[in-house]
Amino acid sequence: MDVVASNWQHDETAMTTIKVRTFLTHNFEALVWLAVIVVFAVSPVQSGNHFTICPLSLAGFEHCPGCGLGRAMILLLHGRVAESFEMHPLALFALGLFIFRIVVVFRNYVKFQKTTGFTAR
Repeated sequence: MDVVASNWQHDETAMTTIKVRTFLTHNFEALVWLAVIVVFAVSPVQSGNHFTICPLSLAGFEHCPGCGLGRAMILLLHGRVAESFEMHPLALFALGLFIFRIVVVFRNYVKFQKTTGFTAR
């Protein structure tokens, strides 16, 4: 009887591991975008000199079409909509795109579960 219980527990642990791996692999993109939004939401708004990885800015160009987008999204997530729009008018669009991708990826995972019958208990 103990051997049967032990095998059942091992099978349950293996299935849980498989379910977690499947969830993470199918939803990796959504989890990354969600993490970006959370980091932006808790980040302080910095002005003036700041760290950048923008290749155009590092090369000495004065204006880059993408520069300020991250800071504008941070402002937007802090509720400072007017300042966000002044910094970069596409911040709302970019945030909407992030949210759209999160929804699409999670929806695709739900469809995957339904088609394969691989659902969590």
